Amino acid sequence: MLNARIAVTATIAGLLCLGAVVISASNMFNHDHERSNAHTSKEEHQRQALIAPVPYPNRVDFPLIKAGWALFNDPNLSSNKAISCATCHNLSTNGAQDTPVSKGVAGVGKRNSPTVFNVSLNYRFFWDGRTNSLSKQMDGPIHTPAEMDSSWQAILAYVTSSSRYQSLFSAAQHPITIETIKHAIVTFQEQLLTPNSPFDRYLLGDERAISPLAQNGWKTFQNMGCINCHQGVNIGGSMMQRFGYYGNTAAHSGLNVDTGRHQFTKKDIDKHLFRVPSLRNVANTPPYFHNGSENRLEEAIKVMADVQLGMTLEPETIDELMAFLHALSAPRPSILEELEREQIY
Repeated sequence: MLNARIAVTATIAGLLCLGAVVISASNMFNHDHERSNAHTSKEEHQRQALIAPVPYPNRVDFPLIKAGWALFNDPNLSSNKAISCATCHNLSTNGAQDTPVSKGVAGVGKRNSPTVFNVSLNYRFFWDGRTNSLSKQMDGPIHTPAEMDSSWQAILAYVTSSSRYQSLFSAAQHPITIETIKHAIVTFQEQLLTPNSPFDRYLLGDERAISPLAQNGWKTFQNMGCINCHQGVNIGGSMMQRFGYYGNTAAHSGLNVDTGRHQFTKKDIDKHLFRVPSLRNVANTPPYFHNGSENRLEEAIKVMADVQLGMTLEPETIDELMAFLHALSAPRPSILEELEREQIY
């Protein structure tokens, strides 16, 4: 029954003499070798047509990256001088926060803070997908009272008066303006990529990079139709999808209370529309969902199968998917160790 339902779901979502002998043998070997290489290349191409490996960042402006890192970590950008970008996006661990929602200047927020690692690979930002650039995304937390409760004019006045930032921006050969402050933070965030996960190595042809269980999980991930939403380099982060096609979302820790994009647009058609989150490093970034209601990855998989696919998964299927999702974990962005050695703070 489960296999049949998977097949149906995948279909719908598919919208995913001696000298002569020696020479002859040698030619046959070369021909078979070429066919084998062609087959391997075709398999790699097919894998990467669905999900591409995370690229390595291009560090073209290290002084500006340093300025962006300083700004990202600076609590003085908030109105109470206590909340920085790093407060909700912990750079020393997973780029996210281990609480369901974040606490800002004027209280507790309503949604979970996703990881900032690989954030530049997203097309849409915020759970409701209201912006499509990192520069515009920054306006949200800067102005929101429950986050940093500040303004760009106040930040400009502070940064302009700071001898430290005068030195940093001078080294980067940029004047201090609102635009260059934003540009520095974006340039820093663009460095927070996590390439070389086991699954990325598998995508590039290393069959031993992930376990047979994880390989089965990758196949299951595709066959169940998960790939149709969690796709691209970031395995999510670009599409808007309605949360709760099947099952009872109210039974899962109030996941139906937040109406998603509807809260921003006030349009009924947008009720329960959320940005599909990236699955990169997902095993390292609990809690899960927009309200941070689930700490266990295994349970999050069960919820998604229930409310998005109308399925109850067998334990072995969950184990396969768990193994695949763990294979998406990669080391912390290497730029962070380099910046930490600079000891700006």
